[in-house]
Amino acid sequence: MNIIDRASDNIRILAASMVEKSKSGHPGGAMGGADFVNVLYSQFLNFDPDDLQWPFRDRFILDPGHMAPMLYSVLSMIGAYTMEELQTLRQWGSVCPGHPEIDQARGVENTSGPLGQGCAMAVGAAIAEKFLAAKLGEEVMNHTIYAYISDGGIQEEISQGAGRIAGTLGLDNLIMFYDSNDIQLSTECSEVTSEDTAAKYKAWGWHVIEINGNDCDQIRQALTEAKAVKGQPTLIIGKCIMGKGALKEDGSSFERNCKTHGAPLGGNAFVNTVKNLGGDPENPFQIFPEVQALYAARAEELKAICAKKYAAKEAWAKANPEKAAKMEAWFSGAA
Repeated sequence: MNIIDRASDNIRILAASMVEKSKSGHPGGAMGGADFVNVLYSQFLNFDPDDLQWPFRDRFILDPGHMAPMLYSVLSMIGAYTMEELQTLRQWGSVCPGHPEIDQARGVENTSGPLGQGCAMAVGAAIAEKFLAAKLGEEVMNHTIYAYISDGGIQEEISQGAGRIAGTLGLDNLIMFYDSNDIQLSTECSEVTSEDTAAKYKAWGWHVIEINGNDCDQIRQALTEAKAVKGQPTLIIGKCIMGKGALKEDGSSFERNCKTHGAPLGGNAFVNTVKNLGGDPENPFQIFPEVQALYAARAEELKAICAKKYAAKEAWAKANPEKAAKMEAWFSGAA
């Protein structure tokens, strides 16, 4: 197994373990989406490891708040959450609420709960970034808004309204990953919807890419392609497996099962799953050494990227003092 796949499995183990310890939550979707967030954070998302509130960072907007364990798990890889904090999911006073609440100092960009709302937030963020680029210049305002949406979010009307305006405005700074696992809370999605999502988004003016959402190489290729698109937002439709890697108590597959959507795996199913993913059921809350090394290497890459951006911003400010003053006023909240 290569290091990227090992890191994805590490995220799956942490997400399932958080739900197991809290005795409530949603492990299945988080396990299915682990590959995308792993590739995004370890290879694409630009941010300052020493200042997660750096204004010129890329943004990751999570629409399905019930997939919070996935978000907290990948954020633990960059040092934003400790293993002890992950174990407090859904507990009173926890920094890991069952649905994320905005905490930008820890890398949580948005509060997410009602499905479709995160998509609208991402479109709004992309519009704001385009506005700032028009006023201040693309030399300093050139970050990307990444969004993550699930089947339930795609079904909601608010995401469809947001999708239409994003296509109309040609928001090429917006890349949205659609975790299409075909499973909802109590049934398969086919029970309630039969539309062609790719055709719908293409009709709205989006660039659409369809991939295996659990194949890290395909995810990497899709993100690279999306970053090069001009004049259109991009939707990456990833066919993911709900409960990827999960096993039942008898050792048979627990994947693509509605029961993994909104409840702990439970008992020997949890034990079998952690073992299947290469973890220790007696000590599931850990980041594997090789995964720590992967994310440490990315942190060093990011520091170099940020150093160049800090220098470019300083040079821009000297050359554009009036715009720089305007930026400082806007970002301070005083304007």
